[in-house]
This record gives sequence, structure tokens and C-alpha cells, in this order.
Amino acid sequence: MSFNWFDLIVLFGIMQGIISCMVLIFNRANELHKTLLIAIILVLCILSFKIEIHTLQLWDKPFLRYFPLGIDLLIQPILFLYVYSLTKPNFEFKVKLLFHLLPPALFFIHSLLVYLAVLPIDNLHQKDMVAAQWYFNQVKVVEDVLSVGSAFIYGYLCFIYLKKYQHWLHQFTSDTRYPTLNWLRNMLVVTALLGFSLFVNVLIDNVYPSRKTFFRWQFFYLYLTFLIYYLGIKALTFKTEIITEEQLILEQPVEKQAKYENSDLEAAKMIILSVLAEKKIFLDNELTLLKMSQQLGLSPGLASATINQLLGKTFRSLVNEYRVSEVKIRLLDPAYEHLSLLGIALECGFNSEASFYRIFKAEVGYSPKEYLLKNRIEK
Repeated sequence: MSFNWFDLIVLFGIMQGIISCMVLIFNRANELHKTLLIAIILVLCILSFKIEIHTLQLWDKPFLRYFPLGIDLLIQPILFLYVYSLTKPNFEFKVKLLFHLLPPALFFIHSLLVYLAVLPIDNLHQKDMVAAQWYFNQVKVVEDVLSVGSAFIYGYLCFIYLKKYQHWLHQFTSDTRYPTLNWLRNMLVVTALLGFSLFVNVLIDNVYPSRKTFFRWQFFYLYLTFLIYYLGIKALTFKTEIITEEQLILEQPVEKQAKYENSDLEAAKMIILSVLAEKKIFLDNELTLLKMSQQLGLSPGLASATINQLLGKTFRSLVNEYRVSEVKIRLLDPAYEHLSLLGIALECGFNSEASFYRIFKAEVGYSPKEYLLKNRIEK
């Protein structure tokens, strides 16, 4: 058994994934979405180990021949459940969701039965003959095809749920505790490319078996290893706030905006900007479109249309713009010198340190500390 650069990269990725899972297990605080993330990383690690069985010639060891690693269909539904848990209000794992895991469970049971059937046999050729009686290769082809199909189906569902969540986030709430989940969108793009790579490999292997090359699968598993690295890092740094059913239900009717006259939009614009500037309702760290509309005496639909069409912003970006402006004022005001940066941010409507720094830098071009230092030097 010898190692090359490919084996070292994949094995290091597996090790990093396992370490990330161990850290999550000890720090997950019974959060279901983190349990699902652990499952995703572990499944990816197992899938990566499958290729190592062949590259390290472990497939020729009688004990590891046909070792049950038939979980190719498992990653897609678990990834969907993870996205679902982050974007669905008050997510709870219900029995009916187990149906998503039924196909991978059936294929795993088949691979387990094959392994148990060949386990007492030491001769590799005889093992292959027994596995053939269980239609091992034919079942693997079916599993590969279903893996490609489920990747497209579940990938589409993941993007739909994420898009719906981000629409709610940007249009209806200014609460900075809720993450934008842009990293999750990036991960879905990465997994979509992984699914496409799987599709190409399966297609070529089955339609043009004479053109089978190990390099294509090496590329696939290197890409898989990169995904493990990425998820491992995010697993250790990502924090989220769970949406409640009340929040989402109250905001949903606004999604279907009616058409409004320009005069109505202009009048609403004056009211919105006036109240934001004078009453500073943006200081409410749980301000929502519905709450603001009630205070302004406007319908949520009219308020949303005004912000989107006349101001060219989302509700979230508009409110955070005013919050950042208020932070800039207070940072230079001696009356607030007794407060820390975070203290000022919290008083201005932010309720997450990480989101405050990110939003401030996006708006101003500097971090809060850099902005403060720059203005002190200029004075």
C-alpha cells in the first residue's frame, strides 16, 4: 500500500471532516440543523473513503471486498433536510420526512446483504461470483443513475427554499440575528457542479464503457474533498437564529404586491423617509415591514412597493442604511464615548456583532474601527 498526492489530499480532507464533526458533537446544544450538518460531513467523508479503498488496493483485502458503503443516494436528501431546517419556520423532524431516506436505506441494505454473503469467503474470485448472483453491479448502475436524478431534484428544491427565505429576510425583517445564508447559496452552487460532474462521469461510464478513465473520478473526489473542507470550516463558525412560524406567516401576504399609482408611491415615500429620519424607528432591533407599516398607517404592500420601486432598496437594506448612519454619528459624538463599538451598535438597532461589522463595512468601505481612526486623524 503506497500513498500519492491524491490519497494524501483525500485522507486529509476525511480527517478534517471527522474533527469538525467531533467539535460539533460536543458543541451542538441539541440543534437539529447542526445534527444534519454533521450527517452531511460524515456522508461526504464516507463517500471519499470509497475511492481510497480502490486507490490504496484495499479492495483486494478479503475483509474489505464489498464493504457496505452504499450511501451514494444519502447526501442529496440530507442536504435538502439541512436547507429545509434552516429556512423552514420552527422546523421539527417529523416521521414523514424519513421517506426521503427510504431509497438510500434500501440500497444500503442491499450492499450490506451482499457483504454478509461474501464475508465468509476468502477467495476474491469466488466473492465476485457470489456478488454477481446478488446483481451487485447492476444495482450499482441503478444507484448511480438515481443519484444523478435525485441531485437535480433535491438541488432544485434547495434553491427554491433558500430563495424564499432570502426574499423574506430582505423584504420583511431588519433583525440582523438572521443570517443571509449566502454561504449556503455558494455551497449549493458547488454541490450543483459536483452533481453535474457526477452526471458526466456516470454517463460516460455507462454509455461509453471503453472510455473509462480514473482521472475523471479523481477530479470528482478532489472536488468532494474541497466540499468537506468548506463545510468543516463553516460548521465551526456558523451560527443561526430559527425563524418562528408567526414571523413568516404575518409577512407572507405582502409578497403579492398590487399595482399602485405614482402619487401613492410618492406620498408613501415621503412618509417613510420622514418617520425614519425623525422618529428613528430603525432603532428597534426587531423592526419588521409589518410593524413599520402599522406605525406609518400604510399597507405593508404599499410600503414594500415604495421601498423597492422608488428607493431601489429592500426593506432590510434601507433600515440598515439608517442604522449605519446613526452609528457613524454616535461614534464621533463625545456623549457616547462611554460606550464600546458594540454598545453603540446595539443601541442603533443591530443585535449581532458579526452582522454589524459586515454591514458597516459594506456601507462605508471601512470597518468601524478604521472609520473612527480615520476621522480622528482628520480632526
